[in-house]
Amino acid sequence: MQTVGVIGLGLIGGSLGLALKQQRDSLGEQSYRVIGYDSSPERRQQAEQLQAVDQTSDDLITLAQRAQMLIIATPVLAVRQVLAAIAPHLRPGTLVTDTASTKAAVLRWASELLPAGTHFIGGHPMAGGTGSLEDARPDLFHGTTYCVVTPWQTEDTGEDVEDAEEASETAEARLEDVIAALGAKPLRIDAQTHDRCVAAISHLPFLTSTALVETVADSPDHELMRQLASSGFRDTSRLAAGDPTMYQGIALTNREAITFWIDAYITRLQAIRQVLQAESGQDTEGEALLALFRQARLHRKDLLG
Repeated sequence: MQTVGVIGLGLIGGSLGLALKQQRDSLGEQSYRVIGYDSSPERRQQAEQLQAVDQTSDDLITLAQRAQMLIIATPVLAVRQVLAAIAPHLRPGTLVTDTASTKAAVLRWASELLPAGTHFIGGHPMAGGTGSLEDARPDLFHGTTYCVVTPWQTEDTGEDVEDAEEASETAEARLEDVIAALGAKPLRIDAQTHDRCVAAISHLPFLTSTALVETVADSPDHELMRQLASSGFRDTSRLAAGDPTMYQGIALTNREAITFWIDAYITRLQAIRQVLQAESGQDTEGEALLALFRQARLHRKDLLG
């Protein structure tokens, strides 16, 4: 049985624990023993009550010493603090991974902080959600893509290149076994490509959702619009209900890519505005607008299936 430490017991951490606890080997024995850590005593107690972990620990150092694999499921800005805290206490061969939504910064911190002989692989489950621990469920990751981001390998490990490559491949295989246990599909990707793409399909939608909510809230008619708002506004503004601390960290650790996509989005909105204005007063029956909307509908189908 492999001991897995889950650091951070929110929606992702709790769901990881629930899913891993269900796994059994060929003899019917539990494959993973899950020990959970959270800085909040109330959250640790809640995780035990929900049976999201086998047990909890109030000591991060002890957990780092015991676990064969550590999964850091905290907001991204807390990942650096966790890495710094556990680094002196990790045993050689320990696999450390994370679930944060940005990867370049996390891999950089790992390269700076973790000791030789430790294997760090960035991870990011593409399983959206705005809930917390009480919303955790074992099937959260079923059928989703789980990014396995180019692992960082310490220099001067005492191993030759061949041994180091073999150890890295073994660590990746261990992580991909966990991903398979979650019912997810691993996707190997480098950090820069990950951050650029996720900025467009995850971070930009949050910011546009935020901008929509703030635009409506600033209107003198916002009370009336509150009464009128239905599924369209609810669906489009859903991401603005996400954890502010989590998104603060995402924005601060992926500024360049997010800024690029904000600029691209503004350019697209301006183009749509020009089409709309060009239609004003013309007897064209909105043909350009219709073509634009049809194209977007086809592109969405192509992107999402």
